[in-house]
Amino acid sequence: MHIDAPSISETVSLLVQAANRFLPRDVIDAIAKAGNTETSRSGRMVLEIILENARVATATGLPICQDTGIDAVFIRLGQDLRIGGDLLQAVNSGIALGTEKGFLRSSVCDPLTRRNTGDNTPSVVHVEPVPGNILDISLLPKGCGSENMSCLTMLPPSAGTDGIVNTVINQVKQAGPNPCPPGIIGVGIGGTMEQAALIAKKALLRPLGEKNPRPDARDLERRITGGLNALKIGPLGLGGEVTTLGVAVELYPCHIASLPVAVNVQCHAARRSRAVWENGEWRFSQDQDTTGSFSSCSTSAPAEGPSFPGQAAMVNLPLSGDTIAGLRAGDMILLNGWLYTGRDQTHRRLVEMMDRGEELPVDISGELIYYVGPSPAPPGRPVGSAGPTTSYRMDAYTPRMLALGMKAAMGKGRRSPVVRKAFQNHGAVYLAALGGAGAFLAGCIEECELTAFPELGPEALYRMKVRNFPAVVIFDINGNNHYSDVLDR
Repeated sequence: MHIDAPSISETVSLLVQAANRFLPRDVIDAIAKAGNTETSRSGRMVLEIILENARVATATGLPICQDTGIDAVFIRLGQDLRIGGDLLQAVNSGIALGTEKGFLRSSVCDPLTRRNTGDNTPSVVHVEPVPGNILDISLLPKGCGSENMSCLTMLPPSAGTDGIVNTVINQVKQAGPNPCPPGIIGVGIGGTMEQAALIAKKALLRPLGEKNPRPDARDLERRITGGLNALKIGPLGLGGEVTTLGVAVELYPCHIASLPVAVNVQCHAARRSRAVWENGEWRFSQDQDTTGSFSSCSTSAPAEGPSFPGQAAMVNLPLSGDTIAGLRAGDMILLNGWLYTGRDQTHRRLVEMMDRGEELPVDISGELIYYVGPSPAPPGRPVGSAGPTTSYRMDAYTPRMLALGMKAAMGKGRRSPVVRKAFQNHGAVYLAALGGAGAFLAGCIEECELTAFPELGPEALYRMKVRNFPAVVIFDINGNNHYSDVLDR
């Protein structure tokens, strides 16, 4: 049997768009079930908005999350099948085409220069030879808010199953709110260093509710799930009963002197898609739309969905001194007005300009900086998906921004003790937006202006006008930390 490279590229293009637009049914069902069991008011609210975000993404064509990830592609290649062209090139051509057609963010860059490749390639491709003439492609867009919380530990065999359970629980506890819980935890046990990491990532392809067939592995999944939910980190780290939607353990034989354990953390936006070519035709997984119409993004407003509780305070931007003084850690607020955006590279540029004594392109005194790199704006929309990025990456620059008079920063996840103290010393607040809800939050952005550093693409400095943009106060000016309060309780 024979298949041409263009057919592979077209299929991969559809897969990458589908994965970023449609949450798999098992994930939606698990989130809905979590909402029914969650006892925390904030946790239920977050889970409702996550479901609404999935609905908005499907209805509008916006990506579920603005971080459309670096694509991990798992291919089972039949040994009797002949590829008419370069397989890896065909896959990456499909990624590039899908990124363009689907208005997905280009997030792949050179590891040293940090220069963006511009089309979200290359992807990370794993090929497994199998008998027959099948071509089975599974695609997993992996956002790095969760990927950066993953780890590999080389345990001694004496650690046993208790050591494995504790390793996973400790890693998720350390990650806290950073990877947008409740997520899915892939655990790879055995093999060598790289094999454990590979099967931990591959475990994330398993549908929720599908258990490992080995009884002892199933028992590990049960123990780890119970231990993680007992942490009470809750949805987005705001506290609650549900910290994980599921745990998938995969095993591989290992050396008698070794016990590798890899933990791959996935966020609640657990995206994946799959297509199988066999006997001359493609079959797509049930949740995927194969019409190829993903580039058609609706400009109509989504139906009214869940919102913050009625007691959420309306807060105007820029923030006044009285407003800042009245905010308390844990407050739910709705932001209205203009703010600036900035991620790693924008912050680096601003600090470099300060070091050279150059005038900055904007005056951030009294302003709020939102840590976001939006996906491209489809026609008729001011912006694409626009959820927060993980804030700790800006810690190296934040004290300098606060010294310039910045009065608020908004992102997601923990900050260092030094940065927390700097917020307090400068009378500023740190806010958390709703991680992984980029399509939902895009509906709260009325205008978006490119202000500086256009060459940085999604990491450029933008000015946005927001309306009823939901956020939670994490640090107030009295030194209180809502994330710590949640874990202490």
